[in-house]
Amino acid sequence: MEKGKVSVIIDDATLREGEQTPGVVFGVQDKVKIARYLDRLGVQRIEAGFPAASEGERKAVKTITSEELSTEIFGFARAVKSDIDAVADCGCYGVMMSFPTSDTHLKYKLRLTREEYLERAVECVRYAKSRGFYVTYSAEDSTRTDLDFLLTVFKRVIESGIDCPRIVDTLGLATPNKIKKYVSAVKDITTLPIEVHCHNDHGLAVANSLAAIEAGASVISSAVNGLGERAGITATEEVIINLHNFYGVRDFHLENIYGLCKLVEEISGIRVAPNKPVCGENIFSHTSGIHQDAVLKQPITYEPYPPTLIGRTRKLILGKLSGSHAVKAKLKEFGINAEDTEVKRITEMVKRASEIRRSALTDREFMDLLRNVFNKDFSGSKTSNERKA
Repeated sequence: MEKGKVSVIIDDATLREGEQTPGVVFGVQDKVKIARYLDRLGVQRIEAGFPAASEGERKAVKTITSEELSTEIFGFARAVKSDIDAVADCGCYGVMMSFPTSDTHLKYKLRLTREEYLERAVECVRYAKSRGFYVTYSAEDSTRTDLDFLLTVFKRVIESGIDCPRIVDTLGLATPNKIKKYVSAVKDITTLPIEVHCHNDHGLAVANSLAAIEAGASVISSAVNGLGERAGITATEEVIINLHNFYGVRDFHLENIYGLCKLVEEISGIRVAPNKPVCGENIFSHTSGIHQDAVLKQPITYEPYPPTLIGRTRKLILGKLSGSHAVKAKLKEFGINAEDTEVKRITEMVKRASEIRRSALTDREFMDLLRNVFNKDFSGSKTSNERKA
């Protein structure tokens, strides 16, 4: 598919899959805060939780549906009527019905034959439709399912009224080529929108999700900061920036991305790695003097997209590799004017201090250094970005 304008729905599962991250538990108000932020970002669907799991989950999902957000709210359910009832009781627009299709799950988890599986799948889909739901049929472990049987399952549940078949790479074992093969095969049997839910065990979740779009899928399941079981799933912020920059998708309010990522980091307690794409602290930080000089002259030399696009700012990190251009720019950030001779002296001091302590200087340490140069206390100074805030 030629890369150009495409239409893609993000089905964010932070509030459900994200809680399957070891150690993460969201309170009701935590979920509401995240849901509101997702809505501001422009995410079209939110998988708000698993109502049948607990009273707390039911309360959280009900509270989110009462928020009257622009996004469509889905509840997660197994292929069990009581689970579907629990989603209905919460007032959700749709149900995410998960029912694994692989022989491994049929044998060891469900203990069903293929024929018994199909009978139950059809029964539960018809029941969900009778409750008035938009039904996404999530074929857990799709990529370890015999393709012919997976297509048989989807044909039967499509005939029974589902609105969206979902291909699930439960263990992150697929490559982009395999995802394309499975999406293309499903696309051959239906005109319904196709969703993918990709785990990141091999670091391919975003690549696999984009491959699915190129093969004709139109819905991506994801979670903020890539939260989820084990290595997590497709990161919402990563796939959205890819869709914007490479596929011409302009449906999201990108200036909300960084704030959302930081909110989820704070609430979940799962710290984002500094080198993580999009929301990592190092992504718009420049350390090399050569890079600093170039990016100050023309940002496109070393920035793949403007930091302001996603609500961020550029950072110049002062250390042993920094040059006078970066030091001068850093001084300007704090509203400090200095002569060229002073800038040169400060640059030498920065390099020396960095080599001695074997790390870059923080802003506070830089202020302490300036006090020795100008015999003045700058500890209360704020950067231009802090002053704007």
